[in-house]
Amino acid sequence: MTAMDKILLVDDSHTAREAMKTALKDTFSHYIEADDGITAIKAFNDEKPCFIITDIEMPSIDGYKLISTIRTLEDGKNVPIIMISGTNQTLKKRLIGFNAGASDFLMKPYEPEELSARVNSLLRIHRLMEELKEKNSLLEKLSMTDELTGLHNRRYFFDSAKEQIANGLRQDSKTACLLMDIDHFKQTNDNYGHAAGDEILRKLGKLLNSCRREGEILARFGGEEFVICLFNADSESALLAAERFRHLIKSYDFSSPLVPECQITVSIGVAIYPQQSPVSIDELIKMADKAMYQSKACGRDRVTIYEEAAPKTVA
Repeated sequence: MTAMDKILLVDDSHTAREAMKTALKDTFSHYIEADDGITAIKAFNDEKPCFIITDIEMPSIDGYKLISTIRTLEDGKNVPIIMISGTNQTLKKRLIGFNAGASDFLMKPYEPEELSARVNSLLRIHRLMEELKEKNSLLEKLSMTDELTGLHNRRYFFDSAKEQIANGLRQDSKTACLLMDIDHFKQTNDNYGHAAGDEILRKLGKLLNSCRREGEILARFGGEEFVICLFNADSESALLAAERFRHLIKSYDFSSPLVPECQITVSIGVAIYPQQSPVSIDELIKMADKAMYQSKACGRDRVTIYEEAAPKTVA
């Protein structure tokens, strides 16, 4: 049974609750009943219904207080709520109910068909809102994901790295940036085709993600470049991490039907924040990029750490 099958009916009159159930017999398969506000709050927390109908005048706490309390709960922020009253409700009192968080209002006595129509109308809106929320969540995820490798993309990296660097500065800890580039990747594309190159990128992304440690931000930076941010990392630990990735990639078999007997190497550049005191994450990337190209210039398949005087290459 799902939450979309459940409705919470709150009224101190058993007869009134039975009338609601009769009116909604074709809409819900499970009815949760409460005869006062306190019982209703507990029932809501336990059962997580998708809809609430509540009377206003009740013992313990009234309908206004019940609605406002439900709205403070995480699961109750968007659940549709209809308030029903058998007393003469002035405009002022109806406004109190709406301000408390009611979605709709109905006076007793009511026609069963009208209650059913109002409930189904609110349910349609609620379902559309939930679908929209899910689609927006998916779009947000897609906007931060590299389609080819499934890793985070450049946009996500910059947003997350900026936040983590700020946290690191507050905690007086360093951040390391590792920028890696696949050696001779253009040659692989030229010899075997772009489909083969894409397969290598996918495998590399999966490999890097499988050995990524907690606290490391990993992303495809673009083309055949990947970037990793390490937090609370000094030069020594950053170099150890870079060498760990380099050796892992070098020893991995990237062979596939598209590229038989394939092994790759990477050149890695390392920069430390705030050791080099860059102005921004962009500066940190530029420094790591310079160090990476120094690795290329020194023969590839190696790690270079950026230093102000000159990048220092590690064999």
